[in-house]
Amino acid sequence: MLKKIVFTVSFILISFYGIAQKNINNYKYIILPTSFEFSKSEDQYQLNSLLKFLFNKYGYEAYFGNDDLPQDLIGNRCLALNAEALKGKGGIFKTKLEIELKDCFGNIVMTSQEGQSREKEYKKAYTEALREAFETFQNFDYKYVSDKETLVETSKPKVKNVKQQMVEVDTPKEVITAKETKVEEVLTADNLSDLHYAQEIDNGYQLVNSEPRIVMILLSTAAENVFMVKGKNAIVFKEDGFWYYSENNGKLEERKSMNIKF
Repeated sequence: MLKKIVFTVSFILISFYGIAQKNINNYKYIILPTSFEFSKSEDQYQLNSLLKFLFNKYGYEAYFGNDDLPQDLIGNRCLALNAEALKGKGGIFKTKLEIELKDCFGNIVMTSQEGQSREKEYKKAYTEALREAFETFQNFDYKYVSDKETLVETSKPKVKNVKQQMVEVDTPKEVITAKETKVEEVLTADNLSDLHYAQEIDNGYQLVNSEPRIVMILLSTAAENVFMVKGKNAIVFKEDGFWYYSENNGKLEERKSMNIKF
């Protein structure tokens, strides 16, 4: 019988194409822009620098996108949340701001309370509103949590020939050794629904079919039951007891069901 990985980290609160979303404690870094969408210049009123300072002051690890980033973040941008300050409709007498955190797929993970200011001077008003909005994260008991090492991968890696190790299945009870094969040659929309056996490898699983041949490499993420597909802009995830394949190459494709035996 195949081994199963039991994840102890609690997720729930962020979605990827409808998947349950993760808690911000499951993200190691915060990446900030040097200019917000409503700004007219870079770091206008020093708001971007202020927000970076506040995140670092209260236990987060924040960087501008053009800073020298940690190696694990360079290899895996999904370790970070992307911060943005959004301007609300304040009218003539109020300045309103919210701070929004999104994951690497553009899904909203958390939105702050609305910060407000009645100051007439723009710099004072924006600064006051930003500080009030940040109180949400200031009072949040943030601590990065991960129950295993996160794989450092270069973007869009090419999948070379992969040798399958031995995998055990329930029926028949015999060792199946997969043939050496190129993954991309056998990964098609037609065979996604076929029965695949998951064999544990370093940092994830490789899926083999009944031939047996390797059809896909699944790379572990910090999220439970969510895997990146090596060599593809895609994920494999479990929802309501079923496994799905979802690909996004500039356009989100309809998710496809998969039959995986772990």
